[in-house]
Amino acid sequence: MTLDEVFRHVDTLDGDPWPALEELAASGDYSLVPPVQAALERYLDEHNWYGRNLMAYILAGLRGTAAFPLLLRVFARPLRGDDRDDLCAWLANIMKADPAGCRPTVLSFIVANHRDLRGAGLWALGYLIQPSDINVLQQALTDVDPQIRRAVLGSLTSIEGDRRAYELVLSALHDPDDWTRRSAVLHLRWFADPDSVNHLLPLTRDPAVHVRSALGETIGYLPIHPDHRPDATAALLSLLVDAEPRVRAGAARGLGNLRGAAASGPAHDH
Repeated sequence: MTLDEVFRHVDTLDGDPWPALEELAASGDYSLVPPVQAALERYLDEHNWYGRNLMAYILAGLRGTAAFPLLLRVFARPLRGDDRDDLCAWLANIMKADPAGCRPTVLSFIVANHRDLRGAGLWALGYLIQPSDINVLQQALTDVDPQIRRAVLGSLTSIEGDRRAYELVLSALHDPDDWTRRSAVLHLRWFADPDSVNHLLPLTRDPAVHVRSALGETIGYLPIHPDHRPDATAALLSLLVDAEPRVRAGAARGLGNLRGAAASGPAHDH
């Protein structure tokens, strides 16, 4: 399958393009770069995330780190019905192969004036994180845009051993944005701190259903000291009679996890 045939595949979805894609990406044929980039721009304009992904794969293989700034900018561009899993994986592969080469691009995106670029930079920073980046993340957590604040939480989990990162995620439990509070609840799982549950209990009265619905499984997932299990159980039982089915379902799963952990004994505690 030639490049033109890959283009036809994107239009028709006939056949398996991957053998040809792998061959094109590994070919070292830089004459492919201009038509692939042109097709990439066309697919972006058409909101064709599948075609975008295939072109991104070829560019990542042909140019590696040199393609990273363009591909991170592509990642930042929202498309209708987007599925970015493959694109995330290919960007991650480039960053893992050459973290020093990619880091300047990531830092430049974080200070960009455009929200989507900043968000992409903060997402990518999670793969290149250094302890000194905590100051950058702390500043970004005060951004007026809740989408940026949520992106920060993902990167903070990359340094889950840093107490400062844990405390920043805790602070986001009080964020004025509902979805940011939900994100903070979910990201606390990464830190596995026995004290986390004490910060989550007040959120059983959170007015946002999507915040309350995240509490059950997070509480059930965390290591909890035996002295705190009665309070955690009482909180989950209160959620079990919540008016919202999603909240009740999460609470039920959390209770199951909590009881299973209790039955397994002290090995679950820290």
